[in-house]
Amino acid sequence: MKYPILSIVFVFFSTLAFGQKDKDISKWKVTVSNTAAASGQEVEVIFSADINENWKLYSSDFKGDIGPLPTQFVFEKNEAYKLVGEITPVKPKKTTDPTWDVAYTYFTEKAEFRQKIKLVKKDYIVKGTIKGLLCSSVDGICVPFEESFQVN
Repeated sequence: MKYPILSIVFVFFSTLAFGQKDKDISKWKVTVSNTAAASGQEVEVIFSADINENWKLYSSDFKGDIGPLPTQFVFEKNEAYKLVGEITPVKPKKTTDPTWDVAYTYFTEKAEFRQKIKLVKKDYIVKGTIKGLLCSSVDGICVPFEESFQVN
């Protein structure tokens, strides 16, 4: 009887440890290109990530039907601003998946994404979530992550 309980405890703590692992792999910072912008102006929301050595973050500019999951940015609706265009990755690396023979983009060490917004009101808060996949180039382990952001 004690072995099933130990197994459950082990699985519980393993899940907690695995879930926290992504917090140690990448560190995100979200800023705005012009904090003094007025209503009617466009600014860029800048997403920057520091990525641990031997890990990669998949970019956002390829289709997710080839295996790797692209990074997604989900913005909460807010009447104070409007999204202008799509999120843009800045200088991702590009390679071809040998299994599927399809190209994809990714980042190592540092990643940057930019989203233009048009301010409808001077006082605004941009909130949302970043979802993606971090993979180790050493052992092939991939860790999904989801992180909230807020900037104004």
